[in-house]
Amino acid sequence: MRTALLAALCSSCVAAGAAADAGDPKHGEALFGRYCQGCHGEKGRGGAHTFMPHVENLTKKDYIEYLPDEYLFGVITQGGPSVGKSSYMPAWGTKLKDQEVWDIIAYIRTLPTY
Repeated sequence: MRTALLAALCSSCVAAGAAADAGDPKHGEALFGRYCQGCHGEKGRGGAHTFMPHVENLTKKDYIEYLPDEYLFGVITQGGPSVGKSSYMPAWGTKLKDQEVWDIIAYIRTLPTY
């Protein structure tokens, strides 16, 4: 089921995949600070350790670099439940333009992994 969800999610964003290469990490940093930092932390390492559910560390080595940009696009635009994750991850697709999401992804890709 999870594989089917991921396949459907990725196939719906493949056309937008070229936009990921055109993402502006500087603009993405500002957007990340506004929309993502509250839970994912200033540098993407996760929020407070007491926050439940635990928030993914976007800088975890051997994790984030294996997630395709299209997957991240889907999670950001459609929320956590779209890929079997927590509903605490909101769907930002109605708030953010596609290019803004690609900018956030470009910024995430600049974060050092640990």
